[in-house]
Amino acid sequence: MNISELLKKKLESNQTVLTEFESKELLKEIGISVPDQKLTSTKEETVSAAKSIGFPVVLKLMAEDIVHKSDTGAVKLNIKNEDETANAFEELMNIPSQAEKLISVQKMANEPITELILGMTTDAQFGPALMFGIGGILVELLEDVSFRIAPITEYDAREMIKEIKGFPILDGYRGKPKADIDAIVKTLLKVSELVIKHEEIYEMDLNPVFIYDKGLICVDARIILKKPEKQD
Repeated sequence: MNISELLKKKLESNQTVLTEFESKELLKEIGISVPDQKLTSTKEETVSAAKSIGFPVVLKLMAEDIVHKSDTGAVKLNIKNEDETANAFEELMNIPSQAEKLISVQKMANEPITELILGMTTDAQFGPALMFGIGGILVELLEDVSFRIAPITEYDAREMIKEIKGFPILDGYRGKPKADIDAIVKTLLKVSELVIKHEEIYEMDLNPVFIYDKGLICVDARIILKKPEKQD
């Protein structure tokens, strides 16, 4: 996948939001780990995709008018066999939506040390600013995030990680394994490089990112593009 072409195509068709599936395909392209995923539209395709990815899997409803999937029941976790896949497919397809409905079949990720959020937002004055913090559903409650203006260096990335109040969780809190800080640093640097290279990216939200003692995996992602300026 050519990233420039994908972004250009989205903007030309007047779309500024990449689907979760597209966002994760883009991340894969820059070397950020995401779960194996396939897009399906029928029950047969969905069961077949689940078998080829390998159980347990996650099923997510992809529809443009459903943004917060977990709030609408549009995510089915830990599906262990073909029957559960077929049932989950039917339940997801019954969720009300005005948009085209597709199913994203994804490998269920292992339990992490904790969930992280990595992101980027565009500051009107300074341009792209990177964000890092403890993620998952607690992100809005804790508001424990650090920011840096892109591009960042490895030193900046390490400082961002140590700055958050939740850093002890990553540093082997109460006998838990230590998180792979190097993997977080590399991911922050990849995001920094991406947003500097592709100025059409307005916002990125990688949440949750599951962190382990070795490596990390981005379980959900959303990328928003800048609205194209109208030509006179």
